[in-house]
Amino acid sequence: MFAADISEENADTATVSVDESASVAREELLELSKDLKSEFGVILIDSQAKDSFRKAVEKLESVAEPSTDLLSLVGDWTLLCSSSTSGTTEKFKIDTNKIPFFNEGPVRDIKNTLNDSVQVLQRIKFGEASNSIDSIDHVIDYKPPSQLSSFLKNIPDAIKDLDINPLKVSDTKIVLKHKAEIEGILPIMKIKLNLQAVVLNVAGESKNLEPNGEDVLGINIPFGELLNAGSFDTTFLDDSMRISRSKTGPVEQIRVFVKSENFSNTADVVDEKSLDDDDELDDDEIVDDDELADVNVDTAIDAEVLDVEIETKSSTSEDDDDEIIAEAPSDIEN
Repeated sequence: MFAADISEENADTATVSVDESASVAREELLELSKDLKSEFGVILIDSQAKDSFRKAVEKLESVAEPSTDLLSLVGDWTLLCSSSTSGTTEKFKIDTNKIPFFNEGPVRDIKNTLNDSVQVLQRIKFGEASNSIDSIDHVIDYKPPSQLSSFLKNIPDAIKDLDINPLKVSDTKIVLKHKAEIEGILPIMKIKLNLQAVVLNVAGESKNLEPNGEDVLGINIPFGELLNAGSFDTTFLDDSMRISRSKTGPVEQIRVFVKSENFSNTADVVDEKSLDDDDELDDDEIVDDDELADVNVDTAIDAEVLDVEIETKSSTSEDDDDEIIAEAPSDIEN
């Protein structure tokens, strides 16, 4: 009896120790990712930064319990930091401190401005009909500066207020729309993607632009299920942070996302376009300077969806075009 009590006590202590280790590793990775993003942007090219990032990710993965909660994936996720590696990149190290003017002068100013102006989002959606995750959007969001001084700091007063945004564009989004299919949950969650369409959405203050944004270009991607297949694994997931891994050819990619703070169940990054029975964008809703040819390709896929029952509260009817959302490129999963 006494031995059994000791064993149970040791087990409880071990569980607490693992939870504490995972919590510490999570905070270390989060802080490191924020620092690296501030210095290099969301896509790391510096070899030492990439190595530090990879080690912090692997440390958290080694102590954290894998998640199987698919519903926690649903929402808008902001890309905080990402790294790509391959056998070739490992042979050729990049030290940005040795690149002339990379961390000083106009190059540094432009780099910092772009870091602040560009945001990468991944929007994971839950479909009522499939009772599972069935679509994912990758969004590149760019808010262009209006004055030259936003890009260059040390410039003459006579030109620092020069307008570099005459069309008064306030926001530009490139949206890569994917059909998603869950391929597995254990030991890690794996999702397959098929690129279906690319949409350009522009918002602005001029009379030619909509303040809340409008889709000005849309391109359907034919044979997306054959030519644009990709997948990603979720190796860590909690209510506000996620680690994603993917591999395209010899290139391995690691990404850390955080849940968007301004998430709401009804907000959309762009006006959601309803897809017809063939999962295509309606040609009447797509505007292009050069008239798009009719592209009617049946992209419906006979996908076998895992029997996962997920309970979700929703007041959305089946006739409503808006989809349930619970919060975001390449550096995005394709």
